[in-house]
This record gives sequence, C-alpha cells and structure tokens, in this order.
Amino acid sequence: MSVESLIRDTSILDTNSELEFLHEFKNVPASMACTTQIIDKDIVKNQIWDICKNTGLIQLREPLPLDVVYMFPHNDAVGKDWDLHNTNFVNFIKKHEVNSVLEIGAGSCKLAEKFLENGSGYWVGMEPNHDYKKVNIKNFKLVREWFDENYQLDNDYEVIVHSHILEHIYNPITFLENVRSKMSNDTLHIFSLPNFKYSLSNKFTNQLNFEHTVLLTEDIVDTLLKRVGFEIIEKDYNEGLPSIFYACKKTEKINLEFNTQIYEDNKSMFLDFVKFYQKEINNLNKKIKDFDGEVYLFGAHIFSQFLIYNGLDTEKIKNVLDNSEMKQGNRLYGTNFKVLSPKVLKNKSNVAVILKVANYKDEIKTDIIDNINNSVTFWE
Repeated sequence: MSVESLIRDTSILDTNSELEFLHEFKNVPASMACTTQIIDKDIVKNQIWDICKNTGLIQLREPLPLDVVYMFPHNDAVGKDWDLHNTNFVNFIKKHEVNSVLEIGAGSCKLAEKFLENGSGYWVGMEPNHDYKKVNIKNFKLVREWFDENYQLDNDYEVIVHSHILEHIYNPITFLENVRSKMSNDTLHIFSLPNFKYSLSNKFTNQLNFEHTVLLTEDIVDTLLKRVGFEIIEKDYNEGLPSIFYACKKTEKINLEFNTQIYEDNKSMFLDFVKFYQKEINNLNKKIKDFDGEVYLFGAHIFSQFLIYNGLDTEKIKNVLDNSEMKQGNRLYGTNFKVLSPKVLKNKSNVAVILKVANYKDEIKTDIIDNINNSVTFWE
C-alpha cells in the first residue's frame, strides 16, 4: 500500500538554512509494531535523511501521518533496562519535591505507578493512543486527549513531565512552546530524552526511523530550550537505557546561535553509521550462508526491520524472537515473520541468534543463556 506523506523542504529549526542530502533507505516499513493484518495492507516507503547546515539537525524529509505510524501499539517497555530507567527518572523527578504531575504521553503508565507507589502525590497521564493494560492506580487519572495549544489544564500542576516523547514530535519548537505556555513561573518541566549522540555513535539501529524523525542531540536540545524560554536547572545521564534527564524552569527567551561544530559532528556520525551497516550486513549474510543450523533474528521491532530493509538475507531465518507477550504470535509489520518467544530455543543444539538490539543485548543474551539454552551461538 502507499500513503501520502508530509514534506519537509526546509529545516524545522531554521527555515533560512540550506538542507543537505545525507542518505536514502529503501522500502522501510511504516510501523515498528506487530500485527495480525494481512501483509498486503502494510505500508513501506523510502526514507530520505537531510541535515540542516545552520543547526546540524538531521531530519526525515517525508514523515508519514501519525495515524499510520502509530496504528498499532508496540512499546510496552519490558525488561530490566526500561525498569531501571523509569526508577531513575522517577527518583530524578522526586528530587525536586513535587506532588502534582501532568505527564504527556503516559504510555503504559509505569512512571505513574512508580511515583505513586508510596501513596502520596497526584498524577494525570495524557495518552490518546492505546491501552496497554487496565489502569488501577490510586491518585492517578488517565486522560484520552492530545496535548496541544488547545488543551486546557484542569489543575495548576507543579511539574509537566514527558519521557521519550520529544523525539517523536514532528515540530519540537511548537511542542516546547505549548508546554511553556501552560506553565506558571513556579512550574517545572522535567523530561527524559534518548542520548542520541551516544546511541548513534555506538551504532544502535533504533535511533532514526518513522517515529524518531529528528536527531535531537544534547547540544541541539540545550540550545533549543534556551531559545524557547527554558532554563536548565539540572541534567542527569541514565546509562543502561542511554537517556538524558532534564529539569527546567520557565525563563525569558535567549536568542542563541547553534554551534557550527554540530553540523560537522552529526554529519560524520550519521555517515559512519551508514557505512558500518553496509559492511556489517555483508558480514552477517556470510555467517548465515556458512551456518548449517537454524538461524533466528531477535527483536520484533525496528532492530530486525532495519537489518532486513538494508539487505539481510532472510531465506534461512526461521522466526523473529521477542520477550514481549504483546508481540508473540503476531507478525512483524513489513515482513512475513511470525514472532515467537525465545523459549523456542530450548533444547536446540545447533542454533544461532542475530542479536543487534542496541543496549538490550546483554540483558537478552544473559536471559537466554541462564534460563533457556546455554549453547546458542550469538551474532552480535
């Protein structure tokens, strides 16, 4: 299927800046989710990535409509890394001694659960998309609305929170301005953002896609916040799931220029990433060809899709594996692969697993070795 996309022919941070073409990925699935729909309904589209010469921002030229990209839920945030991130982020919020919280993009509501587990505080979570489970948390309210300039707050919240949301926003300037407009001078703005520079330089494949359409590196975000009218009062760095925690307060706008070095750094980092996977997929294809046992691909998500649309030989791959019960038994969007639990590896004596899953690698590998099958060959 095809669908009409949006067009970004100017930089979303500087309309006076020239855009420079970087790379095109072919036949990319529109969704990172798993589905039961027939494959003929799946949408694939080429991704063209440009860089803004003035700001250094890397952006997707033709983002897809939100109702296409988020048609199916997929991020149930399972595993130790996500749990530790959420614990650390809630502790970061609590350091600022706030009790009433408005969260934009509550997802599976796990932040609210952790914040309210001791019975104190009040949390409103805005989540217009999907229910991951029935929410039954004391002092918690779920609101099925989008956050935009038209949303009217029902309370004077002490803090507005969002976690791994800003990178999904098609116009981050407008989003940040809307957050600021809802804040009093005493309200805090606290959020978590992927550490894009760390992750992309370490060749993590989940950083740029149809959901993350802008590369919001730390130096860009620091400048952007000041230009919109936020003072950064504290930053912290989460290691397991590479993220940056920001705590900000409302202040006057500062007309700062973006550091010219950002353009050079981001361009080099992105092109190194592309070149690395051109070589890496060739190496994987040779391993697959030479291996005489069963081969599985881990990660019913962008991890597997990225390898496939960049040329991974899938003829000998039996299934995609994933620990998420929400995904198991369904088909990975954009592929013919059914998703199974890694427990299918049990008692297999000649089996290999392709494990290109960013920061989750050690957690997944340890679980398979300790609890399922310690003779698996891993291609990392």
